[in-house]
Amino acid sequence: MYSINICVVDDCRDEATVLCDGLHLFGYHTVAAYSGSQALEICRTGNVQLVLLDIGLPDIDGHEICRQLKSDPLTMDIPVIFVTARGSSEDVALGYDLGAVDYVAKPYNLPIVIVQVEAALRTRQDFSGPVSGPYVLTDPIYTDQLTGLRNRRFLVERLQEEAEKAHRYRYPLSCLLFDFDESGAEDSDDERDGIKDMLVEMAMALRSSSRAFDILARYDDTQFAAILPHTHLPNAISYANKIRREITDVLKADVRADSGTDLCFGIVTCNDGKRAPSAEELLGETMRLLLLAKSGAPDRISARMFASA
Repeated sequence: MYSINICVVDDCRDEATVLCDGLHLFGYHTVAAYSGSQALEICRTGNVQLVLLDIGLPDIDGHEICRQLKSDPLTMDIPVIFVTARGSSEDVALGYDLGAVDYVAKPYNLPIVIVQVEAALRTRQDFSGPVSGPYVLTDPIYTDQLTGLRNRRFLVERLQEEAEKAHRYRYPLSCLLFDFDESGAEDSDDERDGIKDMLVEMAMALRSSSRAFDILARYDDTQFAAILPHTHLPNAISYANKIRREITDVLKADVRADSGTDLCFGIVTCNDGKRAPSAEELLGETMRLLLLAKSGAPDRISARMFASA
């Protein structure tokens, strides 16, 4: 496998740690540099495929670091993304003039940073796959821009493929949809921003609780989906309970968690039917079960085996 090593350059150790931890979650290897000179040394002597570079460093300005990286044959092909609180048009223009491929303003949305990281890696002249990590190098047309998960279009296409494979090789396949209810929420800008933050947190918890070959997506608005190959119905229900626990723990730190947030799950498992069900059939039945779960099913989980005609 081709390991992606990212150098995170920031003199604030806490911010560097947060970004490194987030990148680890998406399957990347990271090394932190807390000064410009340290960053240059790492890039010149290490195996670095991308630099996330803060501008305001104590010894060497980030723009000067980028200039030196791009003038050195050993480092000129390393893509540079500026990650900084300085977001003036002049800073952005200068960064691009020096050869940076993107610019992320602090505070950043990690899923969007990941999308930009993946796009930046495509600019490497010497890059070739496969790569390590299950979520790298995703096509933007298949990516949800808020959460960084796959989108509905990707889900439908992959579910059809997985259903046909599961039927051909006779293994179980589970399809799961879940949503959360916000009782008493007001339709204000602050409430909508709060929901967006919750969706990002839910997506991160979903990633960290799933297997590398599970297919995860933001299905629609507040609805998420998971396709679980080689998963029987009881195991899919256990997975749903695990996701509920993980997301509940994450949302406890959110002020909106007091408003009655609860997760509802619809689950369908197909196994050795007479024919391969279509993606539309599986999603339609899973959605029906999700609505039943929202209507008051025990534990807010409604699950069944899919019976193909």
